Amino acid sequence: MSTSPLFEMLLRGALDRAFGAGDDPAFAAAPGRCTLVGEHVDYAGGLVLCVAIDLEVMVAVRVASGSLDRVAVGDRRFAREGPLRAAGAGYVFAAADALRHRGLEIPPVEVATTASLPAAAGLASSAAVIGATLVALLRLQGASLTAAELIDAAYAAEHDILGVPSGRLDEHAIVESPEGGAILLDCAAGTVSDVPWALDDVVLCVCDTGERHSVAGVGYRDRRAEAEAALHAAGLGNAQHVGAAAAIPELADPTLSRRLRHVVSETRRAAAAAEALRCGDAAALGTLMTESQRSLRDDMEVSTPRLDAVVEASVAVPGCLGARLVGAGFGGSVIALVRSSAAGACVDAMQVAAGEGSSAFVVHPSAGLAFTAGDAVTRV
Repeated sequence: MSTSPLFEMLLRGALDRAFGAGDDPAFAAAPGRCTLVGEHVDYAGGLVLCVAIDLEVMVAVRVASGSLDRVAVGDRRFAREGPLRAAGAGYVFAAADALRHRGLEIPPVEVATTASLPAAAGLASSAAVIGATLVALLRLQGASLTAAELIDAAYAAEHDILGVPSGRLDEHAIVESPEGGAILLDCAAGTVSDVPWALDDVVLCVCDTGERHSVAGVGYRDRRAEAEAALHAAGLGNAQHVGAAAAIPELADPTLSRRLRHVVSETRRAAAAAEALRCGDAAALGTLMTESQRSLRDDMEVSTPRLDAVVEASVAVPGCLGARLVGAGFGGSVIALVRSSAAGACVDAMQVAAGEGSSAFVVHPSAGLAFTAGDAVTRV
């Protein structure tokens, strides 16, 4: 995504206020991500239908005047000292390290960030911070990566350097999503298929419930471990190894049985959702989204009472076709597929259900970094 002159001016000013005058910075922006169907299956080798969205993280990067990486986020200042954490400036520092590990000569840098994308809301804010920082650093150095290399670098920053047990869903979405479309990600093969957004007069409403979540948290780690154990117990290599018409195996452990049922059925729903989107069948896509929510609530057990309440309020609005939590769960956001004429009513209903500290808004599909980052990223 391209940064606007206004935000470039604001970010340049933020750098100067935080660290004093310096060299001209390089700028970059990266979008967030909404999963339409296909949650908690990326690490299980399943299928995911997702879109990049028109909320973003923007960064400015310049060569530092000192010997440490430094970051300004609003009024807060961070210097690179001690072990990195999967929070705040840690994502920026990890992005710089990921490029250094790839052999690029990245000097100490000063970074300022701002965002229209809410943090810790299940909309891939951490991947967006990393992606925007990577592209800005590449621009600063006059370097480039292919789209596949950028995905690898972003994943290494979050998974390998910060130790977050995530899959590659967010990185693929924010890099490879096409303009005016979604992607169907095969997490076993690591391949992506573009899916045109063939829906007329339909929008996405999102409610950031105010309940914070983190994929670095114990809940996410436990669910991933349980899903992997369930696949192993069933003798399956991944969530796609149960035939489309075959019964899902029942396991002796009821918890593992529920986890297995989710990853297999969610993968099947993602494939069906991609076909519905291609065919312009908004009603079918909405139904699959609501079915996904039930599975996330009952079989994966990652929903919360507040998320459930927002989903229920959304689907009660005439013109809402379906709704589900988005992201890892345990808090975060709800997404709803809504007729354009009902968007205002749905946004209002979501915010009332979520209560104090929430916000709701309409988002649209957006292009990923492979299409918008110019010479810094090459789409192959």
